[in-house]
Amino acid sequence: MAPSQRTESEPTMQRLYDRIWLLAAAALLFFALSYVAWGWVDVFSVPLG
Repeated sequence: MAPSQRTESEPTMQRLYDRIWLLAAAALLFFALSYVAWGWVDVFSVPLG
């Protein structure tokens, strides 16, 4: 579908999927944040002393 033919009734996720670079950036951001969160959980799970 051409951009001029798009309607406002398209779901938000469909608009995200149509923008491949925005989807790639969102995926990288998600994985980077989850990796950092996993690292912090790992660090704080080590017993002191």
